[in-house]
Amino acid sequence: YLYQPLDSLLSFATSVLSRAHEFDADAFSKKLGYGKPLASGLIKLQIENKSVMNPDPLYSAYHYSHPPLVERLNAINDPDVAPKTE
Repeated sequence: YLYQPLDSLLSFATSVLSRAHEFDADAFSKKLGYGKPLASGLIKLQIENKSVMNPDPLYSAYHYSHPPLVERLNAINDPDVAPKTE
C-alpha cells in the first residue's frame, strides 16, 4: 500500500532532477557557443519524433523526463546565459 505513493513521489523527483540537468546541459552548450546549432537540432528532433510542441505544464512536469521544446528554446535564448565570446 505504501509502494504506489512512494513510487509516484520518487518518479516526480527524478523527473524534476532530470529536467534540471537538461537545462544545465543546454546552458553549457550555449556557453560554449553552440546555442544556435543546439536549438536547430532540438527542432529537427521534435519534428522527426512528431511529439507535442507545447504540452500541458503539469502533465509534462510529472510525466516527461525532458523539458518541452518551447521551454528549452526559451532557456537557450535567455540573455542571462552568456555565450562564449572568443
